[in-house]
Amino acid sequence: MAPRIRYIVAMTRASLLAALLLAACGPRGGGPPPNAGEGPGYPTEMVDPASLEGDFAMEQEVTMRHPRGEDTFRAVLQKRGGELLLLGLAPHGGRAFLLRQDAEGVSFESYMPFELPFPPEYILHDVHRTWFLGSDGATVERDGERITERLEGGRVVERSFERLDGAPDGTITVRFGEGLAAGAPLSAEPPDEVVLENGWFGYTATIRTLSWQPL
Repeated sequence: MAPRIRYIVAMTRASLLAALLLAACGPRGGGPPPNAGEGPGYPTEMVDPASLEGDFAMEQEVTMRHPRGEDTFRAVLQKRGGELLLLGLAPHGGRAFLLRQDAEGVSFESYMPFELPFPPEYILHDVHRTWFLGSDGATVERDGERITERLEGGRVVERSFERLDGAPDGTITVRFGEGLAAGAPLSAEPPDEVVLENGWFGYTATIRTLSWQPL
């Protein structure tokens, strides 16, 4: 892992874990957003990183808006070969967690003085929905969900997810600003800004891309 990647946080997207991390470690205190860890969980069929063509690292700034307010932190997502890495920093600058997905599954190393009320891989679910679970510009039913994409000028500008069984109820919607180019972020630069609205758990994440590089 490149030295630059080792000291920056990772996450797309925005995730429930990030909201909890900021609430628990930041100056405001408090717990996770309503419904965290309740109901049927986060039913995401994640992609095997080894099946994704292209390696990259991207640094991001994530602003989480949730019922308790708003928090901002930095992030980097790295994919290399069959490994997807997420390294998080606490608001004070120290390491918060390391989340890894590879052929062995998902592993989690925490440097936080508290336990999460839900599986840590929830954070990866938003990553996969934002970047890896597209529908090629169509509406498809896959893995118990209806996935719909809207295109403008050949780029994906919006992607939404709805459970066919209504559990959880609501819609996850990802908006890709000026549009998601074919192959992004694996082999092409992602948009400057992405907004994920999670109607299942009631939070919104705005992700600004600060840098992107192929590996």
